[in-house]
Amino acid sequence: MKTNAPHLKHPESASEIESAAASWAARVDRGKLSFDEQAALEKWLGADTRRLGAYARALAVNAHFDRAAALGPGFSPEDFEEVRPPSPALHRRHFLFAGGAAVAASIAAAVGVGMFSTGTAVVTAKGDTRRIALTEGSAITLNTDSHIEPRLEERLRQVDLVRGEALFDVSRDPNRPFVVHAGDVRVRVLGTSFSMRRFDDGSVEVAVLEGHVEVDAGSGLHPYRLRRGERLRVFPGGDVRTEHVSHAALERSVGWRRGIIDLHGMTLAQAAAEYARYSDRRIVIADQAVGAMKVTGVYSTSDPLGFARAAALSLGIQATPTAEGMRLDSR
Repeated sequence: MKTNAPHLKHPESASEIESAAASWAARVDRGKLSFDEQAALEKWLGADTRRLGAYARALAVNAHFDRAAALGPGFSPEDFEEVRPPSPALHRRHFLFAGGAAVAASIAAAVGVGMFSTGTAVVTAKGDTRRIALTEGSAITLNTDSHIEPRLEERLRQVDLVRGEALFDVSRDPNRPFVVHAGDVRVRVLGTSFSMRRFDDGSVEVAVLEGHVEVDAGSGLHPYRLRRGERLRVFPGGDVRTEHVSHAALERSVGWRRGIIDLHGMTLAQAAAEYARYSDRRIVIADQAVGAMKVTGVYSTSDPLGFARAAALSLGIQATPTAEGMRLDSR
């Protein structure tokens, strides 16, 4: 007599998990995941706690072979320790929050790439992002066309933001402060999450997502103390502007780590300038009246022409394809 006992699925073996993790890492290595692929990856990772470690190890193998190219001509294998899985500070929530899209944008992302020696440069090309995990527990995500130089010392962790923009997730260590330099501006923290950007006009912006930071604007005055939801911009000449920003707006401002750009409240000219950071496909504004029009919305950093067409449709202006990109002018 047959029974209706449910079929019991055998647990995945370690080798099956490692094989699936290697397949996911290879797929990420080939290029940016689609929305459905990213959702499938996160679902797969969340179904078994063993999968996260296997996936990190698979990414680490890819990072090992790609590291020399990723870190530029100054890379030397002796400058790094053995590749290892993410430190405990990069726990599962942070790992999944990076998402498949961010991992796809940087092959060596989301895994530890070893201890940086003094002056070692990490750079991103235009349109790329990269997340690196330092062996002391902190993580740095670089936006497009950015350049940093970490210097981890016995009593002080320092990073020079030479160019561009970065998000810092700093592991707390009261005996070893973390200091970021951007020209004359210096940010000092113990443990927090904040972003920092150097603009082409020489100004520097700091925004705090978690915890608090101290900002020395280089004016000789007392440092500014910023808490979560506060943003500060130091202009050439020493002028400083601070503002309170909602947590949702701050999260949108670092949406570039997931391949999106928040253009809310910008003029069309400002939006075109932002897109020029990510792509050589240029949006040309025909006249000042068109450039002064306001835009809103969140768009893909990799699709400036799609944004230009959408803006033209919503604002009632003309979008004309050119050899370099798109021209926007009045009808």
